[in-house]
Parts: sequence; C-alpha cells; structure tokens
Amino acid sequence: MLLMQSNGCASFRRKTLRAPAIALCSLLTLSGCGDTAAEADSGATSDSGSYDSGGTDAAGSDSGGSDAGATTTDCTSPDQAATAVCGVEAFLATLSADQRDAVTYDFSDSTDKTCWSNLPGQARAGVAFGDLSESSRAAAMAVAATVLSDDGYQELRGLLAADDYLNEQGGGGGGGPGGLAYGSDNAHFAIFGTPSTTSDWMLAIGNHHMAYNITFVAGTGYPTPSHQGAEPRGEFTIDSETFGPLVGEGDAFVALFGALDSTQLGAARISGTYGDVLLGPREYCTGSYDSVTFPSGSGREGVLVSSLSAEQQTLVTAAIEQWVRDYEPFIADGLVTAYTSASAYADTYVGWAGSSSGPDVTVNGTYFRIDGPRVWIELSCQNGVVLSGTHYHSIYRDRSFDYGSVL
Repeated sequence: MLLMQSNGCASFRRKTLRAPAIALCSLLTLSGCGDTAAEADSGATSDSGSYDSGGTDAAGSDSGGSDAGATTTDCTSPDQAATAVCGVEAFLATLSADQRDAVTYDFSDSTDKTCWSNLPGQARAGVAFGDLSESSRAAAMAVAATVLSDDGYQELRGLLAADDYLNEQGGGGGGGPGGLAYGSDNAHFAIFGTPSTTSDWMLAIGNHHMAYNITFVAGTGYPTPSHQGAEPRGEFTIDSETFGPLVGEGDAFVALFGALDSTQLGAARISGTYGDVLLGPREYCTGSYDSVTFPSGSGREGVLVSSLSAEQQTLVTAAIEQWVRDYEPFIADGLVTAYTSASAYADTYVGWAGSSSGPDVTVNGTYFRIDGPRVWIELSCQNGVVLSGTHYHSIYRDRSFDYGSVL
C-alpha cells in the first residue's frame, strides 16, 4: 500500500489498513494533515480524491469551515463506538455554523431519516459532498471509516467512484432517470441526534445506489436499512484505479446457488418476476415503516438453510457476511452470530428467481434472496440505465432492528 506521509498522516490509495487505522489518521490530525498531503496525493481533487479519507485543502476554503482553527483531536479509544462519536465531532469542527445546521437533525426526525433512495436526484438529508471543503469531505470519509470494515470502506469508495464513472460515460449529459446527472458530489452526509456512547443517534450517508443508515442505541450499532447498487455490474477503472463495488456480493450468490443440486435449485426457485428488489426504499421520506412488509407464512419462499449440507450452509454464511461484514466487528459480530445460528438457519430461506435455465447475473430479472427470522438480503439484476448489460441493486434489512427499531 502506498502511503504519502505529512506530519504523521497517511493519504490512503488502497484498502489495506484496518478501518480504525484509516480513521485514526484523518481524525487525529485534522490540522496536521495539510497541503503537503493533499499535493502528494495526486488524486486529491473534487472528483477522484473524494474516494479517500486523506488530504485536506488550505484553510479558509469557500465552505467557510473552521479548519484554520482546528486542533489535534486524539480519537484513539478501545471503544469503537467512542471512536465513531469522536470522529463525528471532529467532522463537525471543520464546518461552518450554517453547514452544521444543515447536517444535524433531531433524532426524532423520522421523515428525514427515511429520505434515502436508489435513484439520483432525490431529496436526501444532510449536506452534499460537493458543498464541502476537501478537509470536511475527508473528515466525513473518516467518520465512515470508523464504522465500516476495510471491505466496507473500499465498497463505499467504489460506489462513489461508480457514480463519477457513470458521469463520464454519459450520465452527466442527463442519462439518469428524469434527465438527472450522476456524481460523487451528490452524496449526502447527515447526523441525527447527539453522537454519544450512551444515547441514541444515527449516521446517514446517501447517494444514487447508496444508502448507509447506521443507528446507535446505547452504543450498539444497527446498520440497516442498507442499500447498495452497482452500474456497471463488474469492475471498472477511473482515475487509474479499479473498483468493483458489488462483485463479491454477486459472486457469493453465484457460488451458493451453483452448489445446489437440481432438486434443491428447483425447490429454491421463487415464484413471480423481479425487476428490482422487493423491499427497497418503500418508506422514502414518509417517516413511517408501515409500507415495509416482509413476506410471512406461506409467502416465505425458497429452501430452508437447515436442510442444506454443512458445505452449502457455509456458502449461505459467506453470502450473508458479504453485507454484514461491510461494518466494523463491533457492529457486525453480534449480527452474524444471530443470523447464522442453528436456530436461525432452521427458519431461514434462500431463494432465487429468473430464467428457467437457472440463475445468471448477466440476464435481466435474475434475483436472489436470503430471508431469515431477522436478516433480509436481496440482490437483483436489471438492465443498465447508462451502460449496456445488467447491473445490481441490493438491500440488507433486519426485520427487528431497521433504524435500531426506534424510527
């Protein structure tokens, strides 16, 4: 991994360090990470540098933040929830008063909490990345790094890069739905409540094909609902860096259903056709959870995980972890344990829909699902909007703890 040092701060070009280490640099030296780091990182521009947590701009930027007066903030803590809280406070310190007002909401503001969407150009809570100084944008990414694992942080970078890639490939000319353009500058960052290890608060990061909603209840993090999409479906290169945000997720489902025999595959097939995920942003900007209705009773389709072999169950676990392990262990460990226990697998179904010839991610309408007593994961394959071929939409929900169950 290439690290460009400036006053002890590294500018990150590859995902190799643990996420807390990534965050540590950007959070510890908000004033020490100065122009030298920004100049050393040749990608630190509004378009490409947005994918990294390193690098700041000069004090006195157009956004009117408080960078010039920032002091070194030591966020080192064995308590990762405390590290996340410290990161938010460090981010807020880089903002002007108006920006702090724009980015913070009451924890009880359920309407704005639900303003996330898979589409570009939609209303979203918070402040847009494009309205932040480079230092504030880096601090926002550093906050994300305190709650996301290495893989999750790299996926976030890939999702931001994918929107800029679509912009380059024609989306910037109005190729999006309703003639809307794409781009990482449109990503939004919002905080609900007062970050604390004891009280309730929520972090929301959203854009086209991206919705991170991490709610903390007395220090415990609940990372759902979580939406990610990827166009193109496979890898792409922008600014000399290659990304593939949902390649691992797609490959995990391909491996799982490829390991089923013909009888199991037939039993796992879900009736109907799926042009998209079933439980995407149903609650968009309503402040209500009433429209999110999970299948129940005979409406739950697929094959029971407990009926699969040990090797096949391992592939189910691997698929679940592709979503849940995007978050740091202090968030993910308990969830993985709950979702993959023997009792959970006795009530967890895996299913697919699509062509009678079998699951094929290159075919429009191919669809995968994991439906447990708590975990709910969907991945759909649909025709591209800007590019040819199929692209992914995914959703990860928790039947019991979306929005920390305190929406």
